[in-house]
Amino acid sequence: MRLNHYLAKAGVASRRKSDLLISEGRISV
Repeated sequence: MRLNHYLAKAGVASRRKSDLLISEGRISV
């Protein structure tokens, strides 16, 4: 499962916004 999809399902952010947060380095894996 992709991280952004997990975040979207968890209600953290929309999938697109999750991609943006990850690309900005705000979310570490």
